[in-house]
Amino acid sequence: MRNPQQASGESGETRPSSSAEKEAFSSGGNRHMILLRGRWGLAIDMAVLWLTGYSLMTKQYALALGEPYLPTLLLNTTGARSGLKRTCALPYFSVGEDLVVRGSNGGGPTDPHWVWNVRKNPDARIRVRGRSRQVKAHVASGEERERLFALLCTKSPTTQAYQDGCAPRELPLVVLRKPEASAA
Repeated sequence: MRNPQQASGESGETRPSSSAEKEAFSSGGNRHMILLRGRWGLAIDMAVLWLTGYSLMTKQYALALGEPYLPTLLLNTTGARSGLKRTCALPYFSVGEDLVVRGSNGGGPTDPHWVWNVRKNPDARIRVRGRSRQVKAHVASGEERERLFALLCTKSPTTQAYQDGCAPRELPLVVLRKPEASAA
């Protein structure tokens, strides 16, 4: 996330807002390295991810940033407003038995749609490494968020860069947990 190209808002703040600006931010200004993009790119990536457990989209952003590939999952949620099933591919971090995903939205000013879906309905499904399972999802807050944020910053420097890019909003960290573990 070095020298991202960002839009200037009327208040003088800089943050990505369009798809192109988010792409530039997430690629560290190396948009020319992002070949798989748009609707077709997402569709291809989701199909490959479903079959192989590997995300070409995540790989190209990692290459553009000079960072290692982050394992990626498919998250299936229920739309907060529509009630329809929604699926997105997200890089994740293993934290004990939980998986944690970041709601970066490319460093944009708003939380991504899937974070709102999780807030409204925490029952979700994930597909990781070719296996699907139910999870309970929640947005970490307070001490839990502080602990997870510090841990994710040690695992990936892009965590701090996304927090800086989306400030003043707080970067949502969403915990995906086995349903029986969340009842305890």
